[in-house]
Amino acid sequence: MKQNYILYAGSYAAAEEAGIHGYRLIRGEGGEPRLTEVFAAAGVSNPSYLAVSSDGRFLYSVMEDMTYEGRSGGGVAAFRIHGDSLTLLNTRGTEGTLPCHLLPDEKRGFLYAANYMSGSVSMFRLNADGSIGELCDLKQHSGHGPNEERQEGPHVHYAGYSADEAGLWCVDLGIDRIKYYRIDEENGKLEPDEKRDIVFPGGTGPRHFVLNREKRELMYVVSELSSEVFVIQCSGGENRILQRVSTLPEQAENNTCAAIHLSGDGRFLCASNRGHDSIAVFAVDAGTGLLTFTGRTGTRGKTPRDFCLCGDVILSANQDSDTITMFRFDEKNGKIDDMDEEIRCGSPVCLIGAIDCDENENGR
Repeated sequence: MKQNYILYAGSYAAAEEAGIHGYRLIRGEGGEPRLTEVFAAAGVSNPSYLAVSSDGRFLYSVMEDMTYEGRSGGGVAAFRIHGDSLTLLNTRGTEGTLPCHLLPDEKRGFLYAANYMSGSVSMFRLNADGSIGELCDLKQHSGHGPNEERQEGPHVHYAGYSADEAGLWCVDLGIDRIKYYRIDEENGKLEPDEKRDIVFPGGTGPRHFVLNREKRELMYVVSELSSEVFVIQCSGGENRILQRVSTLPEQAENNTCAAIHLSGDGRFLCASNRGHDSIAVFAVDAGTGLLTFTGRTGTRGKTPRDFCLCGDVILSANQDSDTITMFRFDEKNGKIDDMDEEIRCGSPVCLIGAIDCDENENGR
């Protein structure tokens, strides 16, 4: 049976405007997927990146701003999910400007936020009711890269777990480095371990990463400035670049990469191109984890900031055309076919999808 999904979209919007949108991807007659908006929530400014708790009860959002309550820095917000609506629990200041990514750590009771403009990582405690507690640590990066326009200073874009989940890899576009921090649960701190940092060629601008589904020591990193995907071996205290592949056709210009995701079974890896406005697909070798380019398709929208794989459907969040477009994804060969379906959404920049248990159980 094809599964139904619930999706959350984050966007750039003023606090009084609807910035977080909820959708259901359900199967109509004949099993054809249909995307329907079920709510649009206001209350926080520029909720550009979202994360949902593993039990589906809470949603967390950045507030991608330069100031929070009159002080320098952006914010983070917590919401309780009530079926087809959200209730704002609270907000906190990150003490870092333009936070653009966040990661809830429910097992240890923390929340991490990547602050792009200031180049720092914020660490908060999470309360039992899902709300965000005190800021318990802030790690400031330093340095710059060779691209004077984009790498004049550190720019942290993403934070994700290491393979053993004992630490964080924090991706810094501005200094061409992924910095490693051990999570000190007892003291609520991030402890740097520079020996485990991953250094990239100058000017490539690493942005986001995913880990191989089976070989967790393999990391796939999308580089925003050079429009490439790097395959990194990061185990045993030694990090090595195993492969770097372009996301673009030859002679393509004026592009920056954005999102990177694996298919549900981990057999295909996809990365989005902004400027070329396409999604590139690579097959993941089951033995080595290395990548082979299999195809590329246009997103039928400008600036695909993010996309979401939901089984045999892929959805593209097109920031500069205010649309979410829908495509068929062949889970056997990784081919993407346009379904000529779209929904309007103001400046969508993040898509988070999860299997909709209620809808699937009720057979709707």
